[in-house]
Parts: sequence; C-alpha cells; structure tokens
Amino acid sequence: MQPTVTLFLFVKGTATSPIENLVAQAQCAAALDTLEKLCALPEIGARVVATANAEFAARAAAFGAHIEMDPPGDTFHWGNRLAALLDKYRAAIPLYIGGGSGALMSAADWSALAQRVLRETNLVVTNNYYSCDFAAWSPGDAFARLAPPALDNDLAFRLGERAGLRVDALPKNAATQLDMDTPTDLITISFHPAIGERLRAFLDAISLDTTRAAQILPLLGDRDKTLLAAGRVSASMTLFLERSTRCQWRILSEERGMRASGREERGEVRSLLGFYLDSAGVRTVVAALARLADAALIDTRVLFAHRHLRPSASERFHSDLLQPEHIADPFIRELTAAARDAPIPILLGGHSLVSGGMYALAETRLTHSTPIVV
Repeated sequence: MQPTVTLFLFVKGTATSPIENLVAQAQCAAALDTLEKLCALPEIGARVVATANAEFAARAAAFGAHIEMDPPGDTFHWGNRLAALLDKYRAAIPLYIGGGSGALMSAADWSALAQRVLRETNLVVTNNYYSCDFAAWSPGDAFARLAPPALDNDLAFRLGERAGLRVDALPKNAATQLDMDTPTDLITISFHPAIGERLRAFLDAISLDTTRAAQILPLLGDRDKTLLAAGRVSASMTLFLERSTRCQWRILSEERGMRASGREERGEVRSLLGFYLDSAGVRTVVAALARLADAALIDTRVLFAHRHLRPSASERFHSDLLQPEHIADPFIRELTAAARDAPIPILLGGHSLVSGGMYALAETRLTHSTPIVV
C-alpha cells in the first residue's frame, strides 16, 4: 500500500463582530475550494478538518473529511491542538493548512508539494520559513520534538531549527504568500483569475468596495506612474515588482519580523513613517504621499505598533475598509479618514497587503497585459 499524506485543515470559522465574520466566512469558502482540490489527489489520504463552525463542518464532511470540532470554552492553543490530532490520526506525513492560506494554489501545486514529502524524508516544505501558513513534513513525529508553538507562524522555523529537518520554502507568488487575514486581502484576491468557485461566489455576494484596488491595477503597467509601498516589504518583493511591473516604485521597508523578534510585544517598534506622522500630523503626511506617488499601499500594523496601539480586530478591519465612523481610537480614525479622502487611491492593510496582496495585484495585471521585458 502506497503511503499518503494526512491533511489537517484548521478553520476557526467564527467571529465576534460582523466585520470579522466577513473574513471568517471567506476563509470557510476558500477552505472548501481547497478541500475539493485535495480530495481528487491520490497523494492525500485522511482529511481532518478542525473548526468551531458547525455549518462549515457539515459542508466539509460532505467531502469525506473527519471533523474535529474545537472544544467549546477552552482557550485555543494551536500547537497543542495540532499535537493531539497528529497523535490521534497517527500521521506519518502531515500536511497542515491554515484556513485563510493557499486559496490560489492549484491541485497540481498541492500534488507537487505532497509528492516531495512522500519522496523525501527529514524535510519540511512550506510557503514561508519565518511565517508559515501551510507546511508538509516527513517524518510526522518530528513535531513531537518541539515545544508546541501557540501560533502556526513558527511551525516551519521550529521544524527546521529545533527538529533538524531540511526546509524547502516554495517560490514566492500570490498562491504561496497570500493569507486571507483581513478585509484588504479579500479585496486584493478578488481580482485574481485563479480564485475558487465558492470564494468567488462569496465575494460577489458581499460586494466589497474594490474601487481603489481597481484604480491601482492599470498604474502597475504605466511607466509614467509612481506607486509607494510602506511597511514590512521584503527584498524579494522589491525585486519581483521591479521585474513584473512597469511603474516606478518608492519602497519604505521597515520592521520586518517585528512579531517574530518580539519587538512588537516589547514595545520596541520604530517607524520612519511613524515619526513623520508624529511630527507633521496625519493630513500633512497623506498630502505629501499624494505628491510623491500616484497610489500607495500601507501596512498600518507597523504604524499602530510604533504608537504602542493595540486596536481590536474590528477597528483594524474597519480601518482597512476605510470606515472611520466605526473606529474609536483618534489616531486610527484620522488616518483612515485621510486615506479615504486622499486624492490618490490608498490601500490600508496588514503584512499580507505588502506581500501576497501585491503579488496578487501584479499577477492580475500580468494576465491582462503583454509580457514585460526587463
């Protein structure tokens, strides 16, 4: 009997506010698209779905998945939850997928990933070494060598550094890097041609305002336009933008790894754009951005951490959707209103905006244009 990969798909699927529920339901829709792709693969054996959403669980069960409902009332610890399920299902070769990730991965992509860990041992294949959203590894019991992390972000790093597995990070693109954590991620993914049927239907039904993203798309192909990206922008993203877009770029990259390093938790985050906002004020800075660029994409979580703010998910998400009327914090409300009223299109979001989101927008433009010669 040929060995197979055991899937562990984690989708919380619940939320405490209506705006958070938009993201939760989008994750459920995308997870069902992913589950359908994986069900058709001979490399995938048992399919285990962990969730707190009973409706989603019923739909996942229709694909033959084993359903593991999150225990009600318990404080959720990601690593302990995964460890218990790995043991219960005796997973020799696991594939973990977080519900908001991999929505643009094709069946062929998943098949190639599974084949790698079936063919090779002492290996972990992941979308991101330092901020994992999905990973497959062999042997499965390598996870038992770790102190279970509270979040999935550390999974690949710990399997590599502490369990001694060789790490293979997949090429960076929208499929591997876009993790739907915020409303802005729903906007940037909505244009992509590889979006799944269920996620497409959900996004069409909720009718998010995608006007600003739509305004940015043609600018990516215009040599006479300049775009600005600020926040946790990687060097690989900068290179990708240089090769894949025609516009000019102003890149302000700062505070990469602020969570993993503990700087955010210790209150040590410092932002050049944040200092400019402190000294000149929000309206002045946004007016300056409009003089410097024809559009801007801003990772606001760096700015929040710079000011030692810990806004709720609801406030962060309302900021992403440029809805200041729902925000209590005066700085976040003013920044959101200024971005909404700016004479250029501005997108606000989290890390994924200046990572998977920018990949998604650039790839979308490439599918509707002639190839770029660099």
